[in-house]
Amino acid sequence: MLRRQNAALWLVACSYGLSSMGDQMAVVALTLRLHDQGQSAAVISALVIAGVVPVVVVGPLAAPLVDRVDSRRLIVIVAILQTLVAAGLALVENVPLSIALLVLLGAGLSLASPALQLLVPHLTGDGNTARGYARLEAFRAGGNVAGPALAGLLVAAADTHIALLINAITYATMAAALMLLPVQNKPASSVDSSTSWSAQVRQGVGVIAEDRLLRTAIGALACAIVFTAMLSVARVFFIRDDLHSSDAGYGWLVTAHTAGMLLSSLFLAPRIPLNWQPRVLVGAGLLMGAALIGSGGVPVFAVALIAFVLTGIANSLQGLAIRNLIHDRVPREVRGRAFASSGAVLNGATLAGTALGGPTAGLLGGGGALQLAGAGTLLATLAAAPALVKGPRAKANDPQNSVDVRTGVHPGESGTRPSDGVAPTPNPE
Repeated sequence: MLRRQNAALWLVACSYGLSSMGDQMAVVALTLRLHDQGQSAAVISALVIAGVVPVVVVGPLAAPLVDRVDSRRLIVIVAILQTLVAAGLALVENVPLSIALLVLLGAGLSLASPALQLLVPHLTGDGNTARGYARLEAFRAGGNVAGPALAGLLVAAADTHIALLINAITYATMAAALMLLPVQNKPASSVDSSTSWSAQVRQGVGVIAEDRLLRTAIGALACAIVFTAMLSVARVFFIRDDLHSSDAGYGWLVTAHTAGMLLSSLFLAPRIPLNWQPRVLVGAGLLMGAALIGSGGVPVFAVALIAFVLTGIANSLQGLAIRNLIHDRVPREVRGRAFASSGAVLNGATLAGTALGGPTAGLLGGGGALQLAGAGTLLATLAAAPALVKGPRAKANDPQNSVDVRTGVHPGESGTRPSDGVAPTPNPE
């Protein structure tokens, strides 16, 4: 049984890594195409945003589908549709149509990503979910490293169409791999299809808002991400203007961040016990903040290289801690919506931080922007640290913490709640 579970996990992780590689190839290929066409920086920014906005907007709205449909079947259907969209992306040259197709790919990701998280316990068993989430993250990070490099080679040797067609093939590969998977995630029997769709959407937010630990963890990480996401824009100014590095040096430092994510998800994150995850979130936030301040304050290439590896390690630990906490604390019947809602919040924070990165680097320079990002990350982490370290320990399977997904009422509570199941909270997400 363990051997079969391990083989199934490897199959899913490999196909997920290939899909991530294809996504990165598509972004690089399209960026190069738009640049060669003489498009403005605003158009190129729109290209990047187009793939993320659906995860923020469409994800929570469509998330009830994740809890009501077998995860494997949903991923297969989405992957097949994404194959067709990605093939269309390789054939069209029109910029607005290309951006529209990217939005569709992002909408597919907003469903496939939480469905994949729901599938992990069925691949590993409930006791090994941390290992499963870390394995997926490791292959995603590997795909993110390989994708841009491979896209650059293919565009140089042929043209952008080849790289975009390979992206379509990776989606088809994922669909085929999931078809072979001898695992199903049947919807929980208590999912009530008679509840209105909007109420089911609100339940995904409500189940997080009602849990003090999850509310604090996701809120604190979102605040930190607004600062840390500046790195994606500010680092080019820091590397070129402060470190005076070449294009090769830029490539090494960007790769260092992803290498840190890969190392963490392979060797560190799978070994962290579940009850340590809130403390890990605090430690990773402090590590991220200190690494950003250190790299910005000491503009030396070797220091920056080590710091960027550390930011990658912290980045991986933060994301995996949230996934493990949601799995541990959210009832199964609403877990898909919780994954989608948390993804929307964190990706929204990423968009906000990315938008702030350019103006901040323009005002403070690359090194100053990194120091501000580090200071903001430290403050957000320290503000939440007491609640995270000493937070409530009730779990999703604890009767005192379970939620009736039709009414939103905890067992034993007096009074009534709105039919959408969302409890009022003084600190909404």
